[in-house]
Amino acid sequence: MRWWWTGSLLLWAQGYYLTWGSQAFVGSPLIEKPTCAVRDAAGRLFVGGYIQPSPHSLPDGWLVCLSPSGTVEWTLTPGGLGPDRIHDLAEADSVLYFCGSSGSALTHPEDLPPDRRADFWVGAVEKSTGRLLWQTRWGSSHLDQALTLCLTPYRTLLVGGLTWREPEVGLQGSLHILRTSNGEVLQERYWGQAPSLVRKIRPIPGTSYYACIGEQNYRPFVAALDYLGQVYWRTVFQFHRFPSQLLALYPTPAGQILVGGQYGQTWGISLLNLQGQVVWEALWPAEGPIGAVTDLTQGPEGLLYAVGWQYSASPSPPDQKGGKDVWLAALSPHGQKLWERGFGGPYDEVGSSGLSTPQGFILVAEKENRFSEAPPHPDAWVVHLKAVPCNEVPAEVQTDAPSLREKAGRTLRFWVRLPAPYRALRVQWDFGDGSSALGPEVEHVFGEPGSYSVQATLSLAYGCPELPLPPLLLRISRP
Repeated sequence: MRWWWTGSLLLWAQGYYLTWGSQAFVGSPLIEKPTCAVRDAAGRLFVGGYIQPSPHSLPDGWLVCLSPSGTVEWTLTPGGLGPDRIHDLAEADSVLYFCGSSGSALTHPEDLPPDRRADFWVGAVEKSTGRLLWQTRWGSSHLDQALTLCLTPYRTLLVGGLTWREPEVGLQGSLHILRTSNGEVLQERYWGQAPSLVRKIRPIPGTSYYACIGEQNYRPFVAALDYLGQVYWRTVFQFHRFPSQLLALYPTPAGQILVGGQYGQTWGISLLNLQGQVVWEALWPAEGPIGAVTDLTQGPEGLLYAVGWQYSASPSPPDQKGGKDVWLAALSPHGQKLWERGFGGPYDEVGSSGLSTPQGFILVAEKENRFSEAPPHPDAWVVHLKAVPCNEVPAEVQTDAPSLREKAGRTLRFWVRLPAPYRALRVQWDFGDGSSALGPEVEHVFGEPGSYSVQATLSLAYGCPELPLPPLLLRISRP
């Protein structure tokens, strides 16, 4: 794994500026695509997804563990001879649990196409060594996928996904309860009305319930479940047109449920209360870049961070229609977009996970690796961001007046010294004589002698929208 440092800045949190401290491609000359990530109390980062020797080869499940300093502690490629993909992770104590879909079972009819041959797949790995403790596969002879899993306090796993066990019925959402010690399937439930699926399940803080998102009859839904998978309430988003899907789920510390994804021809996020009522929605209009929210989390001082992708507005090379770019945004607690950033190259590059840390933020994305000896290929891209309080941003007002003294009637030049990694969107000047100006570098003439306090207020691109700098005190003498 190759690390390098950059001073580019990305994130804003209220009273903070998150600097892009380090980034790394995690992978090999092969293709690795991350789909999920979790971080444990010790600061280790676990990334899951799948690996392919070439774009046309069958995928294998892929897991990697990164130490708090960013070094790879172990990698694992569980799976069999068929296509295997890891879709979700959960961790507790010394064990990392994963779920996905496996095409290596022997019960599949050979005349079925590969995309309709898969089994539910769940496993457990020792966090410190990467040793596979157990894995289990089960399902029908058709399509079965475990898309999400969640730990319960009762030493069980709540696993959600989809099944095509009855071809005449169609795709159905599925819920399974497994024993954490060995993966034994204790109970199975099916969502009912087809087509449907269960995409993500997460515990709701302060309650005994679990938030669940998915799709039912081509419309997204949010539900609250108990540890046995029984539905407490369900809210179907009837007012959003097809195609709509919820991809991101984050139950907040206050017990509310934050979801995001694609809403018809728009994209955005919604907040629901514990009764399943929509408190607010933030939708981004179709005339802007089309994209999707794939993960949500909460950061310093209650702000929301959204990760996903958007179509590139300026494709490169020009003959391309524009691939997907990694998208990152900070939002207010009420969903107001404070800033956003899309970045990437001419290939499809997608943000998959965002994790808040005590020191800042971690972004995990699928990004084209053009820094290895192998041909360009997608790898897991991990970016560590560090929080810097706004009052510690290294900026200061400067002038060409020698010793801060000058005679009245002469033109003085003022600018803000801001390190190259920082980007100012707006600089507002107050010269202390009743006049003001706007711009990164300005000129001003003081007509009367006296003492003046020159104040600059910055609005930075990805944070600290109103940052007053310490004033310059000038003495203006007679001509």
